Amino acid sequence: MRLCRLTALVTVTGIALVAPAAARAAILPPPPTGPAHVGYLRLTLTDSHRRDPIAPTSGPRRVVLRLFYPAAAAGPTPASVLNDAERAAFAAAGGVPADALIGLGGPATTGASPAGGRHPVLLLSHGLGSSTALLTAHATDLASHGYVVVGIDHPGDALPVDVGAGRIVIPDPRGLEIVDLIYRTRVADVRFVLSRLATLRHVGCLDLKRVGGFGHSLGGAAMAGAMLADRRLRAGVDLDGRLFGPVIRRGLDRPFGVMVGDPPAIPTIAAFRRHTRGPHPLTTAAETGHQGFTDVVWLAPQLGLDAPTRASLGLGTVDAAIAVAQQRTWILRFFDRYVHR
Repeated sequence: MRLCRLTALVTVTGIALVAPAAARAAILPPPPTGPAHVGYLRLTLTDSHRRDPIAPTSGPRRVVLRLFYPAAAAGPTPASVLNDAERAAFAAAGGVPADALIGLGGPATTGASPAGGRHPVLLLSHGLGSSTALLTAHATDLASHGYVVVGIDHPGDALPVDVGAGRIVIPDPRGLEIVDLIYRTRVADVRFVLSRLATLRHVGCLDLKRVGGFGHSLGGAAMAGAMLADRRLRAGVDLDGRLFGPVIRRGLDRPFGVMVGDPPAIPTIAAFRRHTRGPHPLTTAAETGHQGFTDVVWLAPQLGLDAPTRASLGLGTVDAAIAVAQQRTWILRFFDRYVHR
């Protein structure tokens, strides 16, 4: 099963054990390739019509949004995609310095004035037990090319995430035992965020007729499921994730692309593609493991992890710069063709 539960906590724990000095060094995310500056905004949305199905006692379902948008100029403050409460939770769980990932936001800044014009929108969903904070390189790159990227953290199925006022929600320990429930919850989360896009402020003018979505692992599966249920999504991308539910046998009539790593065989994707009428490009990222589609692929070498350790984290043997460039290029070309135009 390709729904690996390797997370940032595993990664930073490995960093602490293997390269503790490097863990305190500044990290430098891959710079975006587009012409626009990148702004960052964080929000929490509450779905008052839905009780949280993963943790029912917590009340209404909440989702955390990390928004990356094209900006007219850089803002006054570097973006912190993990806030103080989240970094403290990572440090406590992983036994690492709380500032180990402080530079993860890279060139994105807060308080940046949005660029003019109407911008297409891309929703983003993370892998099981992970975070959209670990997909920042893809988000900043797409924002630099004119997209507003709305990263959705799914509490209870995400790394420790602050849902407001320092209240940290940790991953449900049942994990894969309740993956079907988690999948259905994610699809509902995506549709809820779609319904709230018109209310988002301070990220520019959103073109709600040009909306797509992508995700890693279970996040990619959630985008396929959301597309089947909601025609507001024009196109989607799955990064190395098996699919779930009726979309496998029903397929889609709109563009849905898949990028897989090594080994590339995922039976649910093959079945889905047989039933899909819309464009459905498939590409294989050579030598790329499951976690090689996340920021861990470039974090690991910067933080001093050797090749065997990187392989043990599910990154594969691909060079980090090659992995980032290949994935960015393919994702951008897909959305430029099927969403941006």
